[in-house]
This record gives sequence, structure tokens and C-alpha cells, in this order.
Amino acid sequence: MPRKKQKSGPPPRPHRPSGAAKSGPAPASQAKSKGPKTDSAPAGAVKEGSQKKQSVQANQRPIVPFLRGDRILLVGEGDFSFARSLAKQYKCRKLYATCYDSQETLFAKYPQTEQHIKEILDSSKPKSKSKSADAEEDKTSESNAPATSSTSATQKPSPKVLFSVDARKLGTPAGGGKDIRTGFPRKEPKIPAWKLHQQSQAQAQGKSTPAAPPPSGPWDVICFNFPHVGGLSTDVNRQVRANQELLVAFFKACVPLLSTAPPPVDEDDAWEEDSEDESDSDSDTNEDGDGENDAQTSGKATRIGPGQILVSLFEGEPYTLWNIKDLARHAGLQVVTSFKFPWAEYEGYSHARTLGEVEGKDGGRGGWRGEDRLARMYVFEVKQEESKGRKKKRAREGGSDSE
Repeated sequence: MPRKKQKSGPPPRPHRPSGAAKSGPAPASQAKSKGPKTDSAPAGAVKEGSQKKQSVQANQRPIVPFLRGDRILLVGEGDFSFARSLAKQYKCRKLYATCYDSQETLFAKYPQTEQHIKEILDSSKPKSKSKSADAEEDKTSESNAPATSSTSATQKPSPKVLFSVDARKLGTPAGGGKDIRTGFPRKEPKIPAWKLHQQSQAQAQGKSTPAAPPPSGPWDVICFNFPHVGGLSTDVNRQVRANQELLVAFFKACVPLLSTAPPPVDEDDAWEEDSEDESDSDSDTNEDGDGENDAQTSGKATRIGPGQILVSLFEGEPYTLWNIKDLARHAGLQVVTSFKFPWAEYEGYSHARTLGEVEGKDGGRGGWRGEDRLARMYVFEVKQEESKGRKKKRAREGGSDSE
């Protein structure tokens, strides 16, 4: 009998599990593979690799890039629901939340704002146990009024709210003025007296001493969520240019306000406000139970790197036309990373549209909801100057920025 002819053609591709065919951009903690795809690997290896990739993605935790001790400036807030989440959920005390509109305009746009601001300002107040305890505290505060005013500088930091702050002019009278230029004091290591004595002796003998750290700005994080100039024009190109100009001016205004990386600390040095931070964390844990929310951020650690600018944008056009990375580079910044914006990690946060609340047919919130759309948060730092030798090496290697 004649043998059956086998059909010629490429071998069947291995089945790929659903959800692993296309993966979203990897977060900062993962390396990003950019090599070409090949079908030369055995079917079992491909299947096993895709399953591992799927399990890793399932176990990835959302990124919340705020530390409890960060000095945070929020720009362009809408109804202050994002600031409320940082203050109440993540207990960020060194927080300035600002908006472009005046107080009167803001409350007219977003009726819920007044309640959100009240919760922000009350977030750092300790919970009272009873009315009698409150009465005793009031009497004590009245009797110690002069002492309280004289020691106001040593009081614990608490969140603040500012209106009519232009993100393009931060630190100027139109951009928050002195409040934005000053911010919160930096937590600095306390140098022991004997080490200061050694340094003074070395200076007297003409020996070299450690160089003074560069001047540092007042903010560890400056965050602008979903910047937009509003509907200035129906022409897409004009809208894109207007939003690009907004971002470039914002970036340039941020640079002198960002903190520099703190100097390295010796084991002999002690951190200021350590006892204050411990008591603050203890009270927070007692109020909220076991303090599980702390695990959602990097926790109570001290920032060891330079200050960062965070900008959140929706994915897709017209936002991709803004070319935010190129705009940042022109302002002297570099892209550190970008990641999916974790809407669910900010309790009670809802995107506020620039034009204000849109009422729906049922009397509730109408129009499209930002929290239903995919978005990304971009992280920028001030670009450090490279030596000539390193620049030549990068030019030879063809170095490029990556997310």
C-alpha cells in the first residue's frame, strides 16, 4: 500500500495561557526584556516560561511611591480626594496639597471638596477618648498659652492646604510664595560633639575636611496627577501644545524645589526627631489597629535618594502625543521609571475633571470616570552631570534611557 504523504508546513505553536500573551509594562523592580521573539525554543520550555511570567504578574504588588516621612507637595488637586488618601490612609504628615482654583471656585466645582479638606486637616489630630479629657486638655492649653506659642516650631508637622497655586510658577507669589519655597524642615543627622570638635581641630590645622553638602530644596516628592489645561480649543494640535507648555513650565519650576540626596550617615550620628517619629507611629498603630496599611508603601524608611517629580497621565491619545519624557529631558530631568497607576490603592480617590462635576441623569456623578481608564505614573529626577570619560563611554555603548 502507498504511504500517506505528511502535510508540510511549520510545526504547530505551543498553546499560551490566557493573560500571558501580552503583558503590561514591567514595574521599576523588574528588568524589561527587549530581545526579538523566537519560536525555536521547545514547546515545554515556552509553556513553562509563560506560566512563570503569568504567576509573577499575579503576585506583583501595586506601586505606591510615597514614604510616610516624605515631604510631599501635591499640585493641581481637584476635589482633594487624592490628598485625603495620603493623609488618612498612608499617614503622610509632611504634606502640602494645592489647587489652581480659588476656594470659592473650587467648592462650586466640586461640592465634596469641603469635607475632604476637613478630613485632611483633622488627619493628624489625635483621637480624643472622652469629653472630659477634651475639657482637661482645653484648660491645660489655656493655662500654658504663652509656652505653646513659644514652642510652636517644635510641634509635629501636619498636612496643609493652599488655594490659587499656579503649577507653572511654584515658589513665586502666584505659585504659593514662601510656603512652597520653605515647605517642611529636613530631617538631618545630629553630629556628636566630639566629632564636631575633631572637625574644628582639623580646620585649624589646615587639614582637609568633608565638603559641605549642596543646597537642598524643601520637597522630596512633587506630584501632579493628570495635568490638563482644560478645553481651550477643539483643535487637537493646539490642545497638545498648550498642555506641553504647561508641563515644561511645571518641570522647570520644580527643579530648584527638589531635595538633593542626603549625605551619608556614620554609625555615630543620630537622627533628629527619632523619638517623635516613633511616638507618631505608635499612636497611628493604636488608632488603626495593627497598622497593615504601612505595608502598601515603602513604609517608615527615610528617603536616601534625591527628590522626585511624579506625573500621572492617561494612556493612549492625545496624552501620548504630549511626549512627556522628551519634555522632561529638555527641562534637565531624566526618566527613572514608569508604572501602572494603581487606582484601587488610594481609598476614596476619584478623578476630578477640570471643568468640574458633571451631573448624571439620576442626579449622581455623570460623564466618563477617570478611574475606569488605564493610566501611568512617570517618575523623574534631576539629571546629574556626567564626567567626560563617562559620556564618551556611553556614546560608544549607545546608551539609552529605559523605563
